[in-house]
Amino acid sequence: MMMDVQIARQVLAIWAIVLSTIIWFVRDERRLESERVLVRAARYYAHAPKRRQIIRPESIPLPKPRPGAIRHTDRIYF
Repeated sequence: MMMDVQIARQVLAIWAIVLSTIIWFVRDERRLESERVLVRAARYYAHAPKRRQIIRPESIPLPKPRPGAIRHTDRIYF
Protein backbone atom coordinates (compact mmCIF):
# COMPACT_ATOMS: atom_id res chain seq x y z
CA MET A 1 0.00 0.00 0.00
CA MET A 2 2.82 2.39 0.88
CA MET A 3 4.51 1.60 -2.44
CA ASP A 4 1.36 2.53 -4.38
CA VAL A 5 1.21 5.94 -2.70
CA GLN A 6 4.85 6.64 -3.52
CA ILE A 7 4.36 5.62 -7.14
CA ALA A 8 1.23 7.78 -7.39
CA ARG A 9 3.15 10.78 -6.00
CA GLN A 10 6.00 10.20 -8.45
CA VAL A 11 3.60 9.91 -11.41
CA LEU A 12 1.81 13.06 -10.24
CA ALA A 13 5.14 14.90 -9.94
CA ILE A 14 6.16 13.74 -13.44
CA TRP A 15 2.88 14.96 -14.91
CA ALA A 16 3.21 18.28 -13.10
CA ILE A 17 6.68 18.74 -14.59
CA VAL A 18 5.51 17.72 -18.07
CA LEU A 19 2.48 20.04 -18.00
CA SER A 20 4.45 22.99 -16.65
CA THR A 21 7.11 22.46 -19.33
CA ILE A 22 4.48 22.35 -22.11
CA ILE A 23 2.76 25.47 -20.79
CA TRP A 24 6.11 27.25 -20.49
CA PHE A 25 7.04 26.27 -24.06
CA VAL A 26 3.70 27.42 -25.53
CA ARG A 27 3.83 30.77 -23.71
CA ASP A 28 7.41 31.35 -24.84
CA GLU A 29 6.54 30.54 -28.45
CA ARG A 30 3.59 32.95 -28.39
CA ARG A 31 5.82 35.66 -26.94
CA LEU A 32 8.47 35.07 -29.61
CA GLU A 33 5.84 35.22 -32.36
CA SER A 34 4.45 38.52 -31.03
CA GLU A 35 8.01 39.91 -30.91
CA ARG A 36 8.55 38.82 -34.53
CA VAL A 37 5.37 40.63 -35.55
CA LEU A 38 6.52 43.73 -33.68
CA VAL A 39 9.97 43.65 -35.31
CA ARG A 40 8.39 43.19 -38.74
CA ALA A 41 6.10 46.20 -38.15
CA ALA A 42 8.98 48.31 -36.83
CA ARG A 43 11.10 47.45 -39.86
CA TYR A 44 8.22 48.41 -42.17
CA TYR A 45 7.60 51.75 -40.49
CA ALA A 46 11.32 52.51 -40.35
CA HIS A 47 11.77 52.00 -44.09
CA ALA A 48 8.34 52.89 -45.51
CA PRO A 49 8.36 55.82 -47.92
CA LYS A 50 7.45 59.05 -46.24
CA ARG A 51 4.42 61.02 -47.32
CA ARG A 52 5.74 63.47 -49.85
CA GLN A 53 2.59 65.33 -50.80
CA ILE A 54 1.34 67.63 -48.08
CA ILE A 55 -2.15 68.92 -48.68
CA ARG A 56 -2.51 72.47 -47.45
CA PRO A 57 -5.95 73.98 -47.08
CA GLU A 58 -6.76 76.60 -49.68
CA SER A 59 -6.94 80.11 -48.33
CA ILE A 60 -10.25 81.91 -48.69
CA PRO A 61 -9.85 84.90 -50.99
CA LEU A 62 -10.54 88.29 -49.44
CA PRO A 63 -13.41 90.31 -50.88
CA LYS A 64 -12.42 92.95 -53.42
CA PRO A 65 -12.21 96.44 -51.94
CA ARG A 66 -14.87 98.89 -53.14
CA PRO A 67 -13.60 101.80 -55.11
CA GLY A 68 -15.81 104.40 -53.43
CA ALA A 69 -16.98 105.50 -50.03
CA ILE A 70 -19.21 103.39 -47.80
CA ARG A 71 -22.84 103.66 -48.69
CA HIS A 72 -25.35 105.08 -46.29
CA THR A 73 -27.10 101.70 -45.86
CA ASP A 74 -23.77 100.00 -45.08
CA ARG A 75 -22.96 102.64 -42.51
CA ILE A 76 -26.34 102.08 -40.81
CA TYR A 77 -25.78 98.30 -40.83
CA PHE A 78 -22.36 98.53 -39.19
